[in-house]
Amino acid sequence: MYTLYFIVVMLAPVAMVIVGLMWKISPPPYQAKGLAYSTELTRKDPDAWTAAHRHCARLWMRTGIISGGASAFLMVLFRESYSSFWMWLIVGQMALFCVSVFMIDLLLKNTFEKDEKNNDL
Repeated sequence: MYTLYFIVVMLAPVAMVIVGLMWKISPPPYQAKGLAYSTELTRKDPDAWTAAHRHCARLWMRTGIISGGASAFLMVLFRESYSSFWMWLIVGQMALFCVSVFMIDLLLKNTFEKDEKNNDL
């Protein structure tokens, strides 16, 4: 049973690293459907689309490696009592994922909305 829980705990970090690598090697084309960082701002501006995927790829690879390493370390360290905290590891990983999305969104808003305001003047 421990192996199943270990695999479940490692799914999110591995997915973040894989998507980060995919987007680093070949970001999705502008306004692509499916697996893409698509927000109102990124759909309006191709430069914002490119920047979002570039920054997301880098951040998700780092976050996936760090959270995966920390989760694996904690699962091995507390092997005897894994059943009491494995869900908390997943909640922490999802919190990191949400924070990373908000960070990318804030970066894009600060960068591209300022440019739009300057162009309007």
